[in-house]
Amino acid sequence: MALVSEIGLLWPNIIFLLIVRRSKFILYARSQYFLAHAAQIVLDSSVKTTMIPINVTHKAIVTYEIQHCLLAGVYPSSISTPNKLIPGSPYPPLPTPKTPLRHTLGTIINYFASSYKSVFGFPSGPPLHDALTIAYVQKPELFQGKRYRVDVELNVGHCMGETVVDMWNHKGLNEESWGREGKNCFVVQEMDVSVLLLSMSVGLTEF
Repeated sequence: MALVSEIGLLWPNIIFLLIVRRSKFILYARSQYFLAHAAQIVLDSSVKTTMIPINVTHKAIVTYEIQHCLLAGVYPSSISTPNKLIPGSPYPPLPTPKTPLRHTLGTIINYFASSYKSVFGFPSGPPLHDALTIAYVQKPELFQGKRYRVDVELNVGHCMGETVVDMWNHKGLNEESWGREGKNCFVVQEMDVSVLLLSMSVGLTEF
């Protein structure tokens, strides 16, 4: 029996770049030399690998309502929502965290919130990244995607670290095996964000 049944990857430095005429979509990974090679080693392993690219994690926005739930330990129906606020008015201040754990989570989530808003145009809240790998392990049914052949550009240069997904299976690979000779990665493309974030909030009711 294999000691590892599946590998889940949150690709922290991947952004959606373009769909090229060869019908591959390319994700650009700003990675150092060793990280690019390490990523390819993981993708070439015989273990099922799931990747959640950053263009997908950017859909998991931790809104004011969700942050309020996390900090105060309440359900969305019991707090003010944008529809109940005067149009154009700022959100009311977030509540004092109910527990030290909730304070830590709120601090981590909001660490780059101002940059996401001012630089990247995320007005409703910061996106969630790392926690989605745990969410996938817990509730894989909330994530939708497709299995592809994924390889990393290893040559030193401007494109080093690019992750190329063979979207139309130009290599003619089947799904009999993972790893070096097969479609080696399940690429998440959609997720049920509302259920996911609500589950995360409800999951903290005891903490």
